[in-house]
Amino acid sequence: MTINHVVILGAGPAGLAAALALARSPAPSPRVTVLELRAHPAPALGGTINLTPLAMRYLDRLGAGARLRPRGIPVRGIDILSLRTGRPLGRMWDGVDALRVLRQELVSALVETAREAGGVELRYGVRVIEIEEWGVADGGEDAGGLVLKLEDGEEIRADMLVGADGIHSVARRLVVEPERKPEYSGKAAAYGFVQVAEPGSVAVTRSDGKPAVEDTTVVSGQFGSIMMTFGEPDRRNLHIGAVMGMREQGESREGWKARGDDRLQVKSDILKRFDNGSVRGLVDVVQELEDWTLYPVYVLPPGGRWSKGRVLLIGDAAHAMPPQGESTGLAIEDGVLLARVLQRHTSRSVSQLCDDFFTLRQKTIDKVYKETLWRWQHAGGEDSGWLWGIVVEWMSMVFLTLMSYRKEDYFASDVDKMQLPE
Repeated sequence: MTINHVVILGAGPAGLAAALALARSPAPSPRVTVLELRAHPAPALGGTINLTPLAMRYLDRLGAGARLRPRGIPVRGIDILSLRTGRPLGRMWDGVDALRVLRQELVSALVETAREAGGVELRYGVRVIEIEEWGVADGGEDAGGLVLKLEDGEEIRADMLVGADGIHSVARRLVVEPERKPEYSGKAAAYGFVQVAEPGSVAVTRSDGKPAVEDTTVVSGQFGSIMMTFGEPDRRNLHIGAVMGMREQGESREGWKARGDDRLQVKSDILKRFDNGSVRGLVDVVQELEDWTLYPVYVLPPGGRWSKGRVLLIGDAAHAMPPQGESTGLAIEDGVLLARVLQRHTSRSVSQLCDDFFTLRQKTIDKVYKETLWRWQHAGGEDSGWLWGIVVEWMSMVFLTLMSYRKEDYFASDVDKMQLPE
């Protein structure tokens, strides 16, 4: 069966990467429509993200890399400091060609590239309330299709639906696996921006007096971790992000919103967690930041379904995990792999194509999920005692050493060269 029209839910990195990759696929490539709930092409969360060499390689192929690079800063590595001693624990991804950039700039670069590419229709302010399928996804030319019913009464027909609409995915909730719900990770993140007096200069130092921040630095402590980084070429705005163990604020979003709206309380909580360390000037920088944004970090339980019928999930809709640096790159890679899989849409059924994607992707995602969850759980949070904090520091040093040996292999993979299933 030939796929003539693919609808993608979600205009984030996963959905836009998939749309661009499909638009650049060899003919006959399907027509692509991207539907986004938000009214404008702006991200829900506006912090910085780290794009690994692998992610940048895919963005270059999609045509967005050259557009994006001038909007961010090259990252020589992510420095990890001990709050307790003020000394380095190590450096992650030392010497690789990574890019730190505002998330909104990544989305903007992908949107601009998609609008130039042709074959992609972007629609904003669209709410899908019902998804119906007729026929079967493993039949022939007359096997059926999908119809998406929108809140305003409009109906959109498609041959395949890709759910790239995040952890609270409508595609997953309405079709693929309604019972698989996000789970609170036990931690919340808060972030904001501080303008520095001199470009690139942060008045925070290690215990040996050397500057604590070159590009990106994470200070790890007993009660959480705090990141300081630049993300724009002028290096005037310092992005500060704190990760803290925190009890869930009820089951509704209102509880978290009320907690986040009390910015003085959020700031006070952060100061209590990081005020007794040996990283000089850290508390002063936190004091300067008034406008904190707080959000709970949810994950999806591992495993689960990624597809049903003509609906396939990618990105956080399929495998949301804690934000540990590679998640955006994984989402982009999902989109690129999807386009490669769908190149055989004239000779394989939709269900076969969905199975192909799962077969090629599951092992990698499971491995990264376990590794990321371990790092997240051992990054500090609730007080486990000073002795355990020292143990975690030693584990972090061992982990960073191992990763330094793995970095070349880690970034050598390429989904465009994977052998497709028989």
